[in-house]
Amino acid sequence: MNEMNDLGVELRYGIPPFRFLLPPGWVTHLPTNAGQQEDVRKASAIFMHAGRPDLDAEFRGMMARANQGMRQTKVFAVYRQEDVPLDELLPLSITASALSAPDGENLDAWVSEAFRTRGAVFLDEHLKHIVRWASEATRPAGAAAIDGVDGRTLTYVIPVPGTLRRKALVFTSTIVIPDGAVISDDVLNGIELLSDAMVSTFAWEQLLEEPALAATTKAADG
Repeated sequence: MNEMNDLGVELRYGIPPFRFLLPPGWVTHLPTNAGQQEDVRKASAIFMHAGRPDLDAEFRGMMARANQGMRQTKVFAVYRQEDVPLDELLPLSITASALSAPDGENLDAWVSEAFRTRGAVFLDEHLKHIVRWASEATRPAGAAAIDGVDGRTLTYVIPVPGTLRRKALVFTSTIVIPDGAVISDDVLNGIELLSDAMVSTFAWEQLLEEPALAATTKAADG
């Protein structure tokens, strides 16, 4: 399905219209309480199907903290599966948010630092407008560790054309990983490849893509 953002996103967040292909069974939701509750319900179903009901309460607490953080950022869309068979349900959701640099600055230093310290790469070496890196999911300061639940986050940064890299669209893919080899490395890698493939379909509707870094920046060279 060819997904597009609406005029309200551009007016409120400064993100121009773009296209983004979603696989069958995937839908777009606004970051509402009802949508967040649906995410929890589906993740809980995965834990139950995997024989790990003990993880349900811990996961709900983790999601409550994550949702609080999402409300404090400029998240304007959540992409997830809906109405698919349980054995096809993936522990993956993707958010889209707007990111702006402080007044008078751009995002070059932040993106360059990601190349140096976070293992960032260009999603496509031939099209250098999407920067991608992976990290383990983190908890807010003071939050207790959640036994049996881990996570991985994939971050994709795309500069908004015409802003001199002062504004970016950020896709964040979150993969929930129960322990105990519930999800094999092959399946996890497949989920990451699916996320990469989805984001690779991104295109601005009326604008040309611009490089994520200035031509003189050598971040990728360390």
